[in-house]
Amino acid sequence: MRRIWIITGVAAVVMVMNGVAGASVRVNPTGGGSAVRPAGTSSTSAFDINDQGEIAGTYVNGTGSHGFTLADGVFTTLNAPGAADFTEAKGINKAGDVVGDYVDAAGNMHGYLLHDGTYTTLDVPGQGNQTLPYQINTAGDIVGFYTDAHQVTHGFLLHDGTYTTFDDPLATGATWGFGINDAGDIVGAFMQHGHRFGFLLRDGAYTTLDVPGSTDTYANGINRAGAIVGGYTASPGHVHGYLLMDGQFQTFDDPSATRGTHPHAMNASGDIVGGYIDGQGNIRGFLLHDGAYTAINVP
Repeated sequence: MRRIWIITGVAAVVMVMNGVAGASVRVNPTGGGSAVRPAGTSSTSAFDINDQGEIAGTYVNGTGSHGFTLADGVFTTLNAPGAADFTEAKGINKAGDVVGDYVDAAGNMHGYLLHDGTYTTLDVPGQGNQTLPYQINTAGDIVGFYTDAHQVTHGFLLHDGTYTTFDDPLATGATWGFGINDAGDIVGAFMQHGHRFGFLLRDGAYTTLDVPGSTDTYANGINRAGAIVGGYTASPGHVHGYLLMDGQFQTFDDPSATRGTHPHAMNASGDIVGGYIDGQGNIRGFLLHDGAYTAINVP
C-alpha cells in the first residue's frame, strides 16, 4: 500500500488501494461538540459544506481511500468507477452534486462529477494526466486545477461544458483553483519565487491575499457573502486557519491541533469545515459551528 500526502492549500491527497463501499457513523460527545467516526478509519478530512450543512470529504481505512458525504447524520461512501488507487470527494453544492478525483490503474488522476447517482469523468482536454476538481457552485460551475504535459499546474473553470484555464498574473510557478461561490468568484493560490500567496479572482481582476506576517498564504473557500477561509504558515511546518471578512483577517486553530489547522470551505451560515494534524501526525476533520468545534475523528 502506498501513501502520498500532498499539502497544497490543503489538498491532502492520500494514494492507497481503493476499497469497497460500506461504513458506519458513530456520533459521540466530546466536550462541547461531537465526534463523527467512520468505522475503521485512520484518517479523515472534510473538504466542503453546502448551505444545507451537508459535508463532503475523504477518509482512509484498511481497504483504501474513499470519498464520503455526510447528510442528516447519514454517512455515504463514494468510490468512483474505474478507480484503482483512491477516490476523493472535494466539493458539494446545494443540489448535492459532488466533485472530486480518482486514480486509475495506470496511475492517472481524473476528476469526476457525481450527479443524481451517475459519475461523469472530468479531464481538461489534451492536458497531461492530472485533473483535480475542487468545488462546484449552485449553477454547476466547477473550479479546480490540472497539470499539463510540461508538469506545470494551472487553474481551470468548467462552465457549460467549456474549460477555461486561468493563471494568476503574478505567478512564477503553479496556480491552483480551490473555491468558487454562486457569484462566480474564485479563490485559490499561486506560487511566486518559492512562496505561496492566495488570490481572489472576481470579474476578471485578481487580488492577492497575504496574511500579515505569514510566509505562505492560500485561499480555499469563499461563501455567498464573499467571506474567504484558508490557511497560512507563520513558521516552518505549522499551518493556521484564517477567515477574511470585511477586509479583516481573523486567525484560528482547532484546539486539538498541534501541527496545523487547514480550513477548506465555509457555507452561507458561516459553518467552516477542514482538517487538522494532531500530535501523532494524523489528519482529522473538523466542523466549526457557532464557535464550537465538532471533531471528525479517526479512531
